[in-house]
Amino acid sequence: MVQSIDFSKPIYNGVNISIRKPEVITKGNQENVTNPVANNDNGIYNAVNIDVDNPRVSSQERKIYDYPDADSIVTYEMLNFNQVPLDEIKDRTLLPEAEPVKLEDVTEKSKADVEVPAPNYTTVEAEKAEAVGEQASGVTSALSFRANETNVKRPEIVPSEPILPKIDVALVSENLANSNKDVQAQQIEEIVRTAIMDKENAKNYLVSDVFTGLINITEEDATKLAGPTKQQIEARQKLIANIIAVEKDQKAINNLPYKMSDEEVAMAAELTPMELVERNKEYAITALGVLAELFIEDFEAKEGRVVPITDAPGVSAIVNALRKDPDSGIKLAAIDALRHIKRPEYKEELSALFTLAQADPNPHVSAAAAKSLAELN
Repeated sequence: MVQSIDFSKPIYNGVNISIRKPEVITKGNQENVTNPVANNDNGIYNAVNIDVDNPRVSSQERKIYDYPDADSIVTYEMLNFNQVPLDEIKDRTLLPEAEPVKLEDVTEKSKADVEVPAPNYTTVEAEKAEAVGEQASGVTSALSFRANETNVKRPEIVPSEPILPKIDVALVSENLANSNKDVQAQQIEEIVRTAIMDKENAKNYLVSDVFTGLINITEEDATKLAGPTKQQIEARQKLIANIIAVEKDQKAINNLPYKMSDEEVAMAAELTPMELVERNKEYAITALGVLAELFIEDFEAKEGRVVPITDAPGVSAIVNALRKDPDSGIKLAAIDALRHIKRPEYKEELSALFTLAQADPNPHVSAAAAKSLAELN
């Protein structure tokens, strides 16, 4: 038996029910009720909301980011660039267009007048041209930097002279050891003169070789060498008398006490081997005294203190000559050398030496020692 349908009553569809908010949509509230599934599509599938006639599951991807939409399209003018009208661009020309030249318009005469540029040589080509003596015209300085080298004045290189010291110490030592006594004497005189007049340059003499050479001269034994003969002594006495007479009165040169021949004068002036050694001893002792003074001053300037007298080079040789040498002339030279190093720091040692020399039997030696002792005190 078929039941009739009453269309005045609402028809309920139990299939289309939201699982979150189940409700029955009636005809009266159908317009006010929203479909939560359609409005809240968050990717969750509702198996209840299935179309019976066309059953399917929506696979539409969920939109995670929502970019803002522009109200209008952004155009080039909105960027505020200085726009140049197209007409102005057409009017602007960077370079004037060259007029085309027709080949038939060029005559034979005009062809001859056309200047043909010189070839642009490379560096290698320019060097080749320079090697064979050719002159390449039109070579630029940028590419051929060797082209103008011939015009450059080259500096003249003068070899420097070897710089040699003013004092050759090796030559000085060689001269001091020379067997020729005159060579020795000349070298010693040069040492003394330099030490007195040029102390800074004389510091080159402050080496062991120079001091050793001078000390060896003072220690040379002259007792076995030949001395002056009786004739030489008589000739010297006459020569000394004539010199004294001239010193007293210049007019005495025409009336000398002794008439001497040239041979006698030469014999009186000649020195014997013993006298040559004694002379060089006196010179060497004087040089030792001058160099010892220079050494003490230089040592004090560098070290800030005074070197002990026993450590000063050459002083021991001077003291030995004063105490042991029998020649009075050498003793006088030793006293004078010790006066060069007279300092308050050496007062005790020098006083003892001068006191000892003051008792010498030679009156000249004792007088010189007494004078030096008085100056020291």
